Amino acid sequence: MTKKIELLAPAGNYDAFLAAVENGADAVYMGGKLFNARQYAGNFEDEELCKALDYAHVRGVKIFLALNTLILEDEMQQAVEYAAKCWEMGVDALILQDLGLASNLKKLIPAVQIHASTQMTTYDTDGVRALERMGFERAVLARELSLHEIREICNNTGLDIEVFIHGALCISYSGQCLMSSLIGGRSGNRGRCAQPCRMYYSAARDGKSIKSGYLLSPKDICYIDHLGELIEAGVNSFKIEGRMKNPEYVATVVGVYRKYLNLLEQEGAKAGSRSSVQVAGADRHRLLQSFNRGGFSQGYLKGKTGPEMMAYEKPKNWGTFLGTVLAGDKNSDSVKIKLENTLGNGDGIEIWSGKSFEESPGGIITKIVQDGGKLVKRANPGDTVWVSVIRGNIQRGSRVYKTSDREMLDQAAETYSRPSRKAEVKARFQMKAGELPVLTLEDFEGNSVRAEGAVIPEKAVNKPLSQERVSEQLKKTGSTPFKIIELDMDMDSHIVVPISELNNIRRKAAGLLEEKRAAAFRRQSPLRHDPAYFPGNIQESLGNSQENPKSAEGAPAGWKINCESLKGSSMGVEIKRKGLRTGREIKLSAMLYSFDSDLEFGEINAHRLYIPFNALLDQNTAEKIKTGCSGKEIFAYIPAITKGKQSEILDRNIVKVNNMVQGFLAGNMGTAQRLRRLLGDDAKLAGDYSLNLLNGSALNYLKSQGFTGAALSYELNLKQLEVMDYPAEFEAELGVYGRIPVMTSEYCPVGGSIAGAAPHKCKGECKSGVFHLKDRKNAAFPVVCDCVDCRSTVFNSDMLFAPELVSDICKTGLEYMRLSFVDESSEEIYDTVNLYRNLMKGGKTLHGHEKSIIENTREKGITRGHLQRGV
Repeated sequence: MTKKIELLAPAGNYDAFLAAVENGADAVYMGGKLFNARQYAGNFEDEELCKALDYAHVRGVKIFLALNTLILEDEMQQAVEYAAKCWEMGVDALILQDLGLASNLKKLIPAVQIHASTQMTTYDTDGVRALERMGFERAVLARELSLHEIREICNNTGLDIEVFIHGALCISYSGQCLMSSLIGGRSGNRGRCAQPCRMYYSAARDGKSIKSGYLLSPKDICYIDHLGELIEAGVNSFKIEGRMKNPEYVATVVGVYRKYLNLLEQEGAKAGSRSSVQVAGADRHRLLQSFNRGGFSQGYLKGKTGPEMMAYEKPKNWGTFLGTVLAGDKNSDSVKIKLENTLGNGDGIEIWSGKSFEESPGGIITKIVQDGGKLVKRANPGDTVWVSVIRGNIQRGSRVYKTSDREMLDQAAETYSRPSRKAEVKARFQMKAGELPVLTLEDFEGNSVRAEGAVIPEKAVNKPLSQERVSEQLKKTGSTPFKIIELDMDMDSHIVVPISELNNIRRKAAGLLEEKRAAAFRRQSPLRHDPAYFPGNIQESLGNSQENPKSAEGAPAGWKINCESLKGSSMGVEIKRKGLRTGREIKLSAMLYSFDSDLEFGEINAHRLYIPFNALLDQNTAEKIKTGCSGKEIFAYIPAITKGKQSEILDRNIVKVNNMVQGFLAGNMGTAQRLRRLLGDDAKLAGDYSLNLLNGSALNYLKSQGFTGAALSYELNLKQLEVMDYPAEFEAELGVYGRIPVMTSEYCPVGGSIAGAAPHKCKGECKSGVFHLKDRKNAAFPVVCDCVDCRSTVFNSDMLFAPELVSDICKTGLEYMRLSFVDESSEEIYDTVNLYRNLMKGGKTLHGHEKSIIENTREKGITRGHLQRGV
């Protein structure tokens, strides 16, 4: 059976929610005041959320609540209780990123519907299967997928598949970006992204600038021309990005997509398949006028397009091209423009007259004067007009853009100014002599109500009520959220009741059905009143689930939620730390992102080495491991993203590499699923930092899936590490030195910065030279390309380096400290590892060579990361 296609709209506040519903959204996603990844949106208080739930459910619209931030250890109880409270209110699903929160919710509320946020970086079939194992009902796929890749996933899963079809595109894979977090302390994983990707950068090769601009700022995606293909591929939910956008934007974009999804559905009913439909120019213009960054792109849907998907000139809204400046009058702050678009009073304009958009003057138009002196409210393409008040250094020939259209905004606002969305219902009306009239309303979800009138019909003296007149009156449902599409009547002839009685019984029945439809989604929460159970001893509180009686909701009967703790920001829960490894020597690992050919692995004084999977295929590297690494653990490092050619390399060589190493480091849950599929359960598996692990519940889940250890998030501080609920016999690790990867992208800024070089026509420029991105403060971020799939990793400009904190880190209960090397020489690698070995042993006296190592590292630019501040 073909699943219903869902149009999923964003809502950052209540007006945006109304705009989404009234313009045809099948579902709306929004955030509450806690734990959502758009903390700067208006978001919804509990009372407002309840109001939205009732409004939506009465009209047949679903609501998905975003709880898609990462959860700290001391927030977990609050997060679970808040999730349970919202589930009790009636939300249709929760959108999650945190592994620990997902695991806990499925244990404590088995019936809860959870959707995997795009921040979980799901990009292949193995990733979706990993989500299936966790109990997710839906996967929101990474935005970097092609149509072919989406189809492959849809063909191999029973999960609902959700795809972004319109809106902002992050240059980094969602969930794999630490740039905002490390540069400014505002974590995207915690809902506070400062969007450093939209800043001005210069690309440099070997220190020499080759291109400047907004080099990491992509255009918004627009898949309006590809809806039919996505439906045929098997996509269930079509998601519009934009919880930070205004209600008028939501109304316009949702309305356009609703129109064409309806047309495709009609086309499919006729032809048996959904082919594409022609999109009207006026609708394209509405989308562009609402918001765009130099037009739209297809993202990666049809493959990589390189610079074509980027907005190098300006990272904010461009609007639509309005015309060209012919002259300016500084005395009156007026500008003469030759129009190529309509212009009206109240429209916003911007004139691109400087070297950057930040120097572009503009404003809201309050006065339009045609050539010849006539004052008008609206001018048309081809007209020459003077507009004011525009201040700034404006040059002849400057481009002018219309950034907002007052008429279009007013039309959009009108669509949600009063309720008009209706749910279809069937009705049966019975009116017999001597009996009170009865109206029954029934929806298509099985809800039925019966309303009795208050007036017994009388025998008609003159003109009896006809069935046609009764039908006409009962179907006047304008003030209700229902539309009667089928009416069955059983009436005696020659009787009459006042028309007001028909109105009253209609209103009464509609009110009863409205309440019943809203109440149908409210639930009893399964969480019990026992703050001591959480989070350190979840397993003990749950016991054997087979022994617990089940309610119809699928959770242990009689459990109730305690929402009192939501009133404070701190839970005050004593953390019970299992498996704390104090008194044991902490070990050292070395991550070799890249290394010189003369590096001798045996000379690296670390307990464990992480070597890139592809590097292990080199014969020289393989020989060195075989002959010179006695006493060391060698792990094959598999990056967080492996789609494309890299996937084929893994499949062809996994058995060979498995025979060379003691374990694998996986940066994605899909990679772990793949390793289990190819190698069985015997392979030793560790999780990388890119799994975004901030709490012990996440670690416990990984352990239950066969992981022997994992690297914790770089966003944790020392205090948070001290209260972490570490599982017993689990090798927890933390990166303490090196350049932190701040961004992983399918876009190649090296190829994109060199004229004529696009990733799909790669010229291999990344192989010749050292590349950096420099910001306006001249901080240089190394860019490393994989030379396999033209995928890039941007590393932090400063080195994570805090030798003075090593003794404190050793007290946290970690098993491993990781040193990461990107651009160090072989000698620097040997020296840095030896320095940390000495510091870990408690060495307080540093020799001259060790002091010089510290001094040389500091000269490169250093940071303590989040070790002392956190997020």
